[in-house]
Amino acid sequence: MRFLFYASNGLGIGHLTRLLNVAQALSKASPSSEILFLTQSEAAPFPDTCPFYAIRIPGRNRARTGGLTAKSYLQTVRPLILQAVASFDPHVLVTDTFPEGPEKELSPTMDWPIHKAFIFREQHVRRAEDPYLHQVLRRYHRILVPHDKDSVPLPSFLKSDPRLSWTGPVLPADPLFSREESRKRLGIPEHRETLLLSFGGGGDPEAKQRAKNIAAFLRARNQSFFYASGPLARSLPEGIHAGEWLPLWPIRPYLKAFDGIVASGGYNTVHEVLESRIPAFLCDFPRALDPQADRIDRLVREGRVMTHSGQTLSGLLSSLETFLEKRTLLSESLQTQSAPVSSGADTAARILLNILQPA
Repeated sequence: MRFLFYASNGLGIGHLTRLLNVAQALSKASPSSEILFLTQSEAAPFPDTCPFYAIRIPGRNRARTGGLTAKSYLQTVRPLILQAVASFDPHVLVTDTFPEGPEKELSPTMDWPIHKAFIFREQHVRRAEDPYLHQVLRRYHRILVPHDKDSVPLPSFLKSDPRLSWTGPVLPADPLFSREESRKRLGIPEHRETLLLSFGGGGDPEAKQRAKNIAAFLRARNQSFFYASGPLARSLPEGIHAGEWLPLWPIRPYLKAFDGIVASGGYNTVHEVLESRIPAFLCDFPRALDPQADRIDRLVREGRVMTHSGQTLSGLLSSLETFLEKRTLLSESLQTQSAPVSSGADTAARILLNILQPA
């Protein structure tokens, strides 16, 4: 079978990361399957280090900085995308978050004789109940929810839909390095208390400013830390010293090296942090589709992470001070109470391989 994974990202790399995890599980389960990635992600290491054949068409952010008008960009990109899909002629098209693409560039393919699967990551309730979403999802043969069953709200029109399957969180299959091994690889002394800052893929100006502010706060306290800037940050971030910069992606295998993490509330970051069981202080960023604040609030109520109160910088830093004081207690609680996080990538792969069967 031929599978085409379509990933579109701007400020981060969440869609691409999830689809890569599913594709790797699918390839392992069915080595003879052909897998093509078609993406607009501008993350630096991709597609060079992608294990699959990939076609990358730079997205709207690159078009804007390169001087193209929105009209010229869409007129150029849409036929390229459709030609790539038509040429590969996939049996299955897999998308994430945007069923027709963020600019509806996949709209013509909705009528093509291709089986379609949609990764329905949690969305803001107001967006999830959008009649447009209801209408376009009628074209899909399978809808995969990458969360534990009933752990997030679903739009009313999907609650009893036979096409829907809960897969559990989609994570990579490879294990995390131990604390000792990851510290050895990163060169962190055994007894040095070290934190990690990580605010997504590196394309969000607000995240860059937050990293700068928190770095200054930690530096003033003589707190050792690294800032993992993500693959979209190609140069030393402003306000970060060279010795504090960790331009390493993916950072997930090394998470156990750290005594705590200050991070954003995106889907992939949150599930990777929970998997590692390191103490986390999570900060939400406003997103059109991703309800980061809701995700963080659920985990705070469960006692699994800490967060800030209010939206001011002073409030954030005051809450961060509390986190630093209580980090050890949170760590002990996570080790004894937190249930292991298992990946739903294998479940998603099985569903895709059986997609030709009736739901």
